[in-house]
Amino acid sequence: MSLYLELFLLLFLAGMLSLLFFVGSRFVIEQQIDRYYQNRNSVQKYNEKYISLLQNYITEQGISTIDLWKLDEWMNNHRLIYIQIKKDDEWIYSSDFAMDEEQANDYDFPSYPSDSYYDIELGDETVQVFIIGMYSFNAYMVALIFSIIVSFLFFFVLTLLGVRRKILYLNQLSRDIEILEGGNLGYEVFVQGNDEISDLAVGLNSMRVSFKKQIEEVECLTRANQEMVTEISHDLRTPLTSVLLYAEILLNGKYGEEENRQKYLHKIIKKIEHLKDLSDRLLAYPVHSTEEKYIPAGYVPLHSGLYDELSDMCSYLEEQGLKVKENLRWEDGDVFIYGEYLTRILDNISSNILKYADTQALVLVWDEYYMDEMWITFENTCGQKNNNIDSYSIGIRNVKMMMEEMGGICEVAQDREQFQICLRFRYKKDDKKTETLFCQRWDS
Repeated sequence: MSLYLELFLLLFLAGMLSLLFFVGSRFVIEQQIDRYYQNRNSVQKYNEKYISLLQNYITEQGISTIDLWKLDEWMNNHRLIYIQIKKDDEWIYSSDFAMDEEQANDYDFPSYPSDSYYDIELGDETVQVFIIGMYSFNAYMVALIFSIIVSFLFFFVLTLLGVRRKILYLNQLSRDIEILEGGNLGYEVFVQGNDEISDLAVGLNSMRVSFKKQIEEVECLTRANQEMVTEISHDLRTPLTSVLLYAEILLNGKYGEEENRQKYLHKIIKKIEHLKDLSDRLLAYPVHSTEEKYIPAGYVPLHSGLYDELSDMCSYLEEQGLKVKENLRWEDGDVFIYGEYLTRILDNISSNILKYADTQALVLVWDEYYMDEMWITFENTCGQKNNNIDSYSIGIRNVKMMMEEMGGICEVAQDREQFQICLRFRYKKDDKKTETLFCQRWDS
């Protein structure tokens, strides 16, 4: 409903109520006026009042029966009064019209009760006067004016109350907008009615929700960028450490045969390429972070997809002074991975093992195969430098995130003494057998 229609209905309703009030109040007041002025005592009091005034006028003017026409001037000043004068049972004067003696004899005047006559002196004669007046006329006029004024005030008050309701709602909207301006976008703007103002409130709510969503998206994007920088910065450490280690081996000539030298150079190049990929991703991420994230993962042969990475990881750990015992069966099948993520996952695990593993205990690595999953588990004993298990959080969080994006699962079990992480990859066996295969664990 539009404001125009609401205003029209408000004025119409206020007008109808005011009209009913006018009619009702006037009826009640007139009833009281009639009750008062129809009372015999009241009528007699007013009659005597005007008879006294009439007698005074006659005495002042010296009016006699022969010049009754002089009473016309007094009657003109008292138009609400009607009188008839009677002398010896003959009507000699009527205030309604002028008449001569012949007309008076011919006119059939009605007879009035004897108590309606009053004696007055005309010159040296006493005559009888019949008097009647519309004494309530003035009261009726006052009552009419009073009813009109009060009804108009009633109409005005009703209109103001209707308008006030809208003004109060506008004030409420103003307060709601001030709350929104203060930054409380969770506050819902009050919606009342179904007009242009309520449409404005609905629009404010929609704008509030949209703006809140935009702020949340910006905050989410900022948080995601920060997390991305933190993740990649963390992932850069292990490749850099590996490059430094291999460079020191080459620099000090500890590589042995020439074939090993080429092997270390190849590893350095591979790690540098990985570092380049990470840095490129770090630079490109803020630009493409609003787009849907696409991971080019797919099924690859198990041996070619994991063997080199796991072998490099185990060799790296041994070169760092740790003892690695692996029991990898390498069953036939395909595993669902993304190469870059796999490298980062193993780098994170290597970094945590180097930081917190007991160098005197074994680092165990084994695999397990199921109908649609392939598990790789790493286990090590925690050293004395593992004073804060929370220090695992960044690397492990990155590993879990990347495994989830590849459709896998990362399970971690850790306490003050042992750390175990299991990577569960999606897996397809070549022979499509449905039974579950378990690998043989070694005796620890």
